[in-house]
Amino acid sequence: MSAPSPATSWTTIRLIASREISTRVRTRSFIVTNVIMLLVAVVGCLVASHFVGKDDHEVQTVATQGVSAAAKSAITETGKQLGVTLRLVDASDARAQAADGDVTAAIVAQPDGTLRVFSEDSLDTDVEASIKSGVSSSAVAAALQKAGVDPASVQRQATVTLERTKDVPPAQGERVALSYVGTVLMFLVIFGGGMAVAVGVVEEKVSRIVEILLATVKPSQLLWGKILGIGVVQIISTLALAAVGLITARATGLLTIPDVAYSMVGVSAIWLLLGFLFFSALYAATGAMVSRQEEINSAAWPLMIVAMGTMYSGIFGISAPDSSVMRVLAWIPPFSSTVVPMRVATGYADWMEVAGSALIMAAVTALAVWISGRIYRRSVLMTGSRVSWKKALGR
Repeated sequence: MSAPSPATSWTTIRLIASREISTRVRTRSFIVTNVIMLLVAVVGCLVASHFVGKDDHEVQTVATQGVSAAAKSAITETGKQLGVTLRLVDASDARAQAADGDVTAAIVAQPDGTLRVFSEDSLDTDVEASIKSGVSSSAVAAALQKAGVDPASVQRQATVTLERTKDVPPAQGERVALSYVGTVLMFLVIFGGGMAVAVGVVEEKVSRIVEILLATVKPSQLLWGKILGIGVVQIISTLALAAVGLITARATGLLTIPDVAYSMVGVSAIWLLLGFLFFSALYAATGAMVSRQEEINSAAWPLMIVAMGTMYSGIFGISAPDSSVMRVLAWIPPFSSTVVPMRVATGYADWMEVAGSALIMAAVTALAVWISGRIYRRSVLMTGSRVSWKKALGR
């Protein structure tokens, strides 16, 4: 009997994958979970956009009474330097407006030439600093001018220029947030998808369905069909969640660096695929070695530790993305699956690092798939006690 052609094998794998996809997307738990996650992503971005950067664009109205034009100009300019937008308006009842809360504060000139500031409640520290510093600088400028000294010359001599010794990527906060969210989503795909593959393998083994299926298809076809089917569901649902989040963040102004977001999505998609294949193949082998679902966690704890280490590498590395440890982990699978996207988001990874580490990860993933296929073929039909590693590997 001749061996099946590659086209026939692919058709079989596609049919098995289609069965996995249709079975999982029709379950109520899958639909409800994804709808909730999409709503959380949209609402989360809307809430975050309401608070993040709100004070930076809010105009603070300050009423003035008897304040010189020079002092008002100095206060406004100082506010700009502190990131506060102040709108100064003249009012004959400035103190009353402050007491009623109609304005943020009121600056009233006193008969002795001093200025007093009134506010209904505690005054924002930046607004208070803007007023005090502005008044002081205007008083100093007036005294210097009276003494025959050019205030602009003194200002130039007192100017301090800050120069960074290390380049910092623009919008660092947004980059860190993107990296954190990307790492968590990747972990959900890797860990959730891997466990789903393991549970599916055990279910078919316990119910003896696998014996019926293997009477018509090869073990490798069944294994690849299950991995690809579950992978398509996991990855597409995760990318859809990421896309909705990015669109909402862009629409609300929460995200202002779309080039970084798009490049990270592209890089993350590659690592999602490699990371999922790596872990899901090993989880499938683990599921084939046990005979009860209760044994999955105890059998898969080494994989769980590696998966947790992979996630924490991407999360904790955010605080020091260009450290020696992170630069090394970027080349070591499977940790590179979260470290590399994190370094891309924070602006420290070049394309040579991305391509090189991806090739290494692909080679290690191919090895893991080959070993897992060997274990699966030898263990999936063995029932009773847990299959030992020696027996699973055929030694």
